[in-house]
Amino acid sequence: MQDLSSHSSKPSYSGRSGGNSAISKAPRLMLRSTLRSSKGSPINRRNARDLTWAWVKAKWPSIQISPQDRERREFSCALPGMELAVATSGNGAIWSLTVANSERDGARTWMTRAIVADTDGVDTLDVQTSCTEVGSGPLVLAPPRLLSMWVEKLALEDGGLAVLGEAREVEEPEQLDAFCRHVLCKQRRLPVIALTHSPRSRFYGVDPKGLAEALRGMAHVAFMPPHMADEVAERFGADFGPLAGAARIYGAGFGPDAAAAAHPLIKNPRSPKAATSEDPAAFRRLLCRRIFEMSVSAARDS
Repeated sequence: MQDLSSHSSKPSYSGRSGGNSAISKAPRLMLRSTLRSSKGSPINRRNARDLTWAWVKAKWPSIQISPQDRERREFSCALPGMELAVATSGNGAIWSLTVANSERDGARTWMTRAIVADTDGVDTLDVQTSCTEVGSGPLVLAPPRLLSMWVEKLALEDGGLAVLGEAREVEEPEQLDAFCRHVLCKQRRLPVIALTHSPRSRFYGVDPKGLAEALRGMAHVAFMPPHMADEVAERFGADFGPLAGAARIYGAGFGPDAAAAAHPLIKNPRSPKAATSEDPAAFRRLLCRRIFEMSVSAARDS
């Protein structure tokens, strides 16, 4: 399989054409998602590239790129505070688009790289977000909208299960079996977040629907009643069972003999009352940050 991480097309920072000023420090990887399509074909890859161009047009409407430029094997352009570059591998199997844009005050530069590749007959889509660590303002991180567009419009799968922006309910024995098979699947690459509640409350610690939407293309989200969570603990071991009001994260490569640190239980630092009345999205943001960190660690390991 070809190494997608080595195929980079980085815009220059020479300041030409009103582009960004030079970067004194290399950008740091903030998140990454690599997805596979259940359909492998030139048409499918064309759709993925078209969605990438649609994302660029929606985010930077002032940039003008002709249909002819979109078909070029290599292409670059620049606007004040923004640069774009496209590159295609010699055999045409890997196409990448990289965008660098500066924050309004110029304190940080963000880079998003999208890759559409034919890897041994399987369509692979990869998106990465990096950022220069300068400036003192708050760092607000979220997956690029492009990732949601890919998930919404393309048939993507992970470990034999469709990648969705929806939480899956685990309520019936058949659903429990499917959940456990997916968690144990060695081909799975995205984390699985399992949520449950106590017998006396329906409080999951976080809204499953909102979490699934926020992590679309970055993680799977499942929610289950207490008796199903007990069954998961029976199958995987007490150290790996879901806990009421917390989030059990099963990273890639999970097995009952796995290291606990790679499959953490993240507890809501606030009480149920405080979490629902003060800032119900606080725990969701915490979980998103953890998933982003895990995606960076997985990228380094690979």
